[in-house]
Amino acid sequence: MTYTDADWNAEYLAIFAKRMPPPPCPGCGRTGFYGPRQADDDRRYMLCKFCGFYEAVGGGPVQCRATVHGCSSWPTVAGAPYIWWVQPEETQYSCPYCGTMVGVMAVSANKPADDRSHPWWQVPQNLTFEQAAAFWLEHGQARVYL
Repeated sequence: MTYTDADWNAEYLAIFAKRMPPPPCPGCGRTGFYGPRQADDDRRYMLCKFCGFYEAVGGGPVQCRATVHGCSSWPTVAGAPYIWWVQPEETQYSCPYCGTMVGVMAVSANKPADDRSHPWWQVPQNLTFEQAAAFWLEHGQARVYL
């Protein structure tokens, strides 16, 4: 089934306009990491930053791969290096923090969903929107992280 613009709009409005609790990911079931996003090129999609479940408007589900460049500007989020998710066919990308072109194989990382020792397993589940916003603010994020 194809993910539509109407699907994306409904998810976005539910979370950010109606302030509904962050939804569970269809891939891993975790809450607090999955939600609607919009790229600089106006691409709209849903992504789980915990397991890499991805669905763009006009497409079906895709399993992204986890990477961590780890440059001196690379952020830490909730006690762990930020995960940069890439499409299965991507072989390189420009680091969003330092601009260096990095090879995906060289910076591959375990998905938090596959590593029970990953700090993101400690992120509380099933929070209200307000509780999620407060949690992420305590962890240096000025918004609901998703």
